Amino acid sequence: MVLVVMALVSGVSFLYYGYTVLSQPRMKVEFDRYRMPGVRRLVGAVELLGGAAVLLGLAYPPLGALAAAGLTSLMALGLLTRLRIHDEPRTMVPAALLAALNAVLVAWFLDA
Repeated sequence: MVLVVMALVSGVSFLYYGYTVLSQPRMKVEFDRYRMPGVRRLVGAVELLGGAAVLLGLAYPPLGALAAAGLTSLMALGLLTRLRIHDEPRTMVPAALLAALNAVLVAWFLDA
């Protein structure tokens, strides 16, 4: 049951964030601020696909493990980007929590 709840939180979060990255003008400004405007669409697509794959992982755990590993890596890279531009620590909390959540999901999906 905990695996299902965690997968739902991760999957829905990344579907939301992926949609936001691709559709909201403020996210274009954010990626300019990160000095990485060219990767915005890629990040949004990876978040959408990763979120969907984590949810599908409830039916096919190897896919969930792969998706959760990819999302963990994506969030780690996001944290490094925020460190590079000297963002405030409070802005890093969502990425840190999602990285930790997905790291746990990798182990749980592999054990399922």
